[in-house]
Amino acid sequence: MRAAVLAQLRTVAGVQRVADGAGAKAAAVPHVTLRDIATTDWSTKDRAGREARVGVTVRDEHAQPARIEGIAGAVEAALLALPRDLPGWRVVTVVPVRCAVLGEGTARWAAMVDVRVRMLEQED
Repeated sequence: MRAAVLAQLRTVAGVQRVADGAGAKAAAVPHVTLRDIATTDWSTKDRAGREARVGVTVRDEHAQPARIEGIAGAVEAALLALPRDLPGWRVVTVVPVRCAVLGEGTARWAAMVDVRVRMLEQED
């Protein structure tokens, strides 16, 4: 799933860099960081399933928040368009959980974009 999410993030226009993990260095702005993917059980009686929370941070330095708001919306749209077939899994739903823009000082912005992905193990 991580590879599919990163591939989707790389399609977002206007992003200078896509980083994998919170510790990754990403100096050019605006940039996107895939924070984490936390999963829990979402199995049925007869099939294994997982619910994943995918977290992405967008960072920008611009006088106004309009640019980061647009990029955050594009990031959310890219995540909602995740491929439905992943290796070994079938994505059932992808829904937005959070999209918030926060000021981090003079002309510095961060956006938090989170989605919930529910998937079932593919049958052979």
